[in-house]
Amino acid sequence: MSDRMELEDLVGYLVRTTRLSRSEALRVVDDVIAYLGDLPEEFVCRRHRQLQLQGHANPEIFVRLKAELAALRFRAPAFSERQIRRMIYG
Repeated sequence: MSDRMELEDLVGYLVRTTRLSRSEALRVVDDVIAYLGDLPEEFVCRRHRQLQLQGHANPEIFVRLKAELAALRFRAPAFSERQIRRMIYG
């Protein structure tokens, strides 16, 4: 079964089981796919900015990012704090 067919099945399921219209269900599926499409590097940089804005210091942020990466939706290798810093700062 192709990926497109699976997505069509999902859109149909959402239309049948929720109050979403077909166009709304398609938009939701597209949004979820975009959200799940993050690479670990993209997630780390975005989350680092969020945590900095909340007033967290980098040593705390690096430990937290390491734990979040291990628990999130994409399979990421176990990154060291040094690798996380390199993702952020290059």
